[in-house]
Amino acid sequence: MSREAPIAKGMKLIHFAPLAFVLASLASCASPRHSAWQAYENGRGASAAERWEELALAGDSDAQFLLGLLHDEGQLGVVDAVEAVRWYTLAAQQGHAPAQCNLGLCHYEGRGTPRSHEQAAQWFERAAAQGFAKAQNNLAVMHLFGQAPDANPERARELLAQAAAAGDPKAAALLPRLAGLEPSATREQVLATLAR
Repeated sequence: MSREAPIAKGMKLIHFAPLAFVLASLASCASPRHSAWQAYENGRGASAAERWEELALAGDSDAQFLLGLLHDEGQLGVVDAVEAVRWYTLAAQQGHAPAQCNLGLCHYEGRGTPRSHEQAAQWFERAAAQGFAKAQNNLAVMHLFGQAPDANPERARELLAQAAAAGDPKAAALLPRLAGLEPSATREQVLATLAR
């Protein structure tokens, strides 16, 4: 299971010449969200955090998630899992699927919050219900390892199928390995199947 990367990581802004010209003349009207992204993309994490915090305190779930991510990944100089959990929680409570997934991981690993498979499964379930593939994959793994409440290999298969259909490569790789597994399989049988 891995933490979800920032929403815009790896994304490149596409600039169209006429649009860039118009936007250049409107630079003084830039929003806090835009100036935060500019700061982040230019390697000024602390400046981005200040701008996102303004938005986050006003209830912006994307900004809350991004602040959580900055703290979780130590992009402000030091990893602060407790602060990451605080921001993820605020965003997750508003239905932000990536924040729900990352909060689930924090609970699963016991980072910044007490370790709780039950809490992890609940947050993964909320994000999975929104079609968030990483959460579907994470929850499926918990079902396979017997860590989810009412763990069930059939539910794991359903979740992996959904995640694979959404393009998750880990789910796509796991799904065929479970093809011959009986719905009543024990945890040991599941682990043996995955080990092959």
